[in-house]
Amino acid sequence: MEYIKAQTAPKDGKLLAIGHSMGGILLYAWLSQCGLQGREPGLTAIVTLASSLDYTSSKSALRLLLPLADPAQALNVPVVPLGALLAAAYPLSSRPPYVLSWLNDLISAADMMHPELLKKLVLNNFCTIPAKLILQLTTAFREGGLRDRSGKIFYKDNLHKTNVPVLAVAGDKDIICPPEAVCETAKLIPEHLVTYKVLGDDNGQHYAHYDLVGGRMAAEHVYPCIIQFLSRYDDTS
Repeated sequence: MEYIKAQTAPKDGKLLAIGHSMGGILLYAWLSQCGLQGREPGLTAIVTLASSLDYTSSKSALRLLLPLADPAQALNVPVVPLGALLAAAYPLSSRPPYVLSWLNDLISAADMMHPELLKKLVLNNFCTIPAKLILQLTTAFREGGLRDRSGKIFYKDNLHKTNVPVLAVAGDKDIICPPEAVCETAKLIPEHLVTYKVLGDDNGQHYAHYDLVGGRMAAEHVYPCIIQFLSRYDDTS
């Protein structure tokens, strides 16, 4: 943030921010941390896409990572090679007999992403995950929601102290961060500051986790929504 401010020299010294998935989690955690410490977050407004601090009320597919946490901790494994695992599984999800076709649903709703882009996403986008990160993410499935690494600070507890406008966007077919999980966090933000929006309709336009950023209709439906919201707070627009 300091680097970007130094390069752009915003008039008010603040930034606009967009975070998808863990990027949105980081933004929420930052707002909460600033609320706890009583300091300005340096943000004029933020947009979160498919992000939540609490998955306990949802049937999030992130639960699939939970079984990896205990063995990683017990065996003192520093990282989990998620990217390599997904790349190895991709042929089974994209070719007959489609044994692992459900993996595609984690990423994109049916016909919402160009097949070649979906392939590149699966083969190149995911990387090795630090075991400590998985252990921390498991707290999002426990009472009180996501905690800091010490386990003592609950990020949900101080989100209500924020003074930053938030647009919280959910995808109607997102099984990683379902709409109810997005709503669980959005409702903690002061009502006059938060806008909660679920994208998807009955005309076949649906949004899974990555469709919000890379789907066929993202440029037409998602990006304008983001721009419209942030423009209300951008004194350069």
